[in-house]
Amino acid sequence: MATEDARYRDSSQYRLWSFSPTQLGALREKTNAAARARISERLLSHPLPTTTTSTSSKDLSTPTSNANTPDPDGNSTPALPEFLTPPEELTLVGYYTSEILRASEALHYADEIKATAAMFLKRFYITNSIMTYPPAEMFFVALFFACKVDTGHVNLSEYTKIFNKSPEEILAGEFLLCQGLRFAFDVKHPYRALRGAMMELASFPDMQSDLKRLDAAEARARKILQFSPLMTDAYFHYTPSQIMLAALSLADRGLAERLIQETFHFVQMEGNSADTPGGGNNGGGGGGGGGERGNKNYRANEEKAKVIGSQIRDKVLGTIEACRDMLNRELPERKEHWTNKPFIKTQITPLRKKLLKCKDPERWNLVELQRVRREQAARKMDSDDEDDASGGRRVKKEEDGDIFGGDLGHSAKKRKVTMKKEEDLFGGPMLVKEDPFGGAKVKKEEDSFGGFGGVL
Repeated sequence: MATEDARYRDSSQYRLWSFSPTQLGALREKTNAAARARISERLLSHPLPTTTTSTSSKDLSTPTSNANTPDPDGNSTPALPEFLTPPEELTLVGYYTSEILRASEALHYADEIKATAAMFLKRFYITNSIMTYPPAEMFFVALFFACKVDTGHVNLSEYTKIFNKSPEEILAGEFLLCQGLRFAFDVKHPYRALRGAMMELASFPDMQSDLKRLDAAEARARKILQFSPLMTDAYFHYTPSQIMLAALSLADRGLAERLIQETFHFVQMEGNSADTPGGGNNGGGGGGGGGERGNKNYRANEEKAKVIGSQIRDKVLGTIEACRDMLNRELPERKEHWTNKPFIKTQITPLRKKLLKCKDPERWNLVELQRVRREQAARKMDSDDEDDASGGRRVKKEEDGDIFGGDLGHSAKKRKVTMKKEEDLFGGPMLVKEDPFGGAKVKKEEDSFGGFGGVL
């Protein structure tokens, strides 16, 4: 019996972006440590600037932080800046996530687009440090790319005019974002689950006279879903349905518990065991046929108990309560906290100043980074062409002409192209080789991030 949990385990959201709290914290620590090591190496190896350059001619490799401080003897003494800690990075990611939500609301984007953009940014900065790529640029990229993914159909020129950006600034970060997302663009949200839950509750006979309660609970739960799970790590630890039930529990605990009780209602009959004669005769008459039928009923009851029994119900209730506590830390009323001027002045502004001193000098300017990589790719192609010209992998002109039928002339119609039977223009039939990924059926590789450790 294929359950919703079984189908969810096949999704990229579960396989690539689901972690236990311990795993997620360790991964952020690892990302921060790797960024500190790379940036330190680049700052220490960068020579001192000999001349003062204008701000209009910025070089990608010119560090804005004083990586080297000259001593009285004229020698350069390495002096590394103070780097951001993982909690400080997380605070800045939270701030820019709130900025995505604010911008989306101002542009009247759909809930799915807002949530997808927020999750793109949060996913990107799990495996990439905020010190490596500028969050003030990447959040515009994440929002624009989310419109593409969720069929928002936003014109690039119009989008850049709204935020006073250039198209190059947006496009320069798109491939970086795709790499950081591991090219997994599907984000499953709890909004449809909420609508289905309310329809299920409305179908109960005793709820027909209390529809106003359902409407109020749905409105409050939707408001929570639009903010709380996006500002916390709920998407990384829980399934969309679990997040929905936690939000509904915050809105109306009685309705959430009623829905769970009605869903996980199955009680396995006692004495329906295939090991006892009585179990074989339950519901199936006497004789040997009854025993076989009782055995099948017992296995069916066990399967139902695993899916909708009291044991799984208690486990779900515990999970929903843990998710509820997480969402409760960032209720919709906390929106004002992230835009509060004292908070920005005392926490966000100092962190942004600190970030400017410890940023990666080679990767901070996305447009320049893209230009440098294109030049490197062009030089590599030119180098390969030179190797071909010098005889490395040279293709003779006559061979090239023979492949496409030779030079066209006035007698082309009269020319009869002959070819040996055994020759094939496209290299002969393809040989069936062993699939490097495990044969015709691709094997599911073990997640390099440790898989999902949360509670289903």
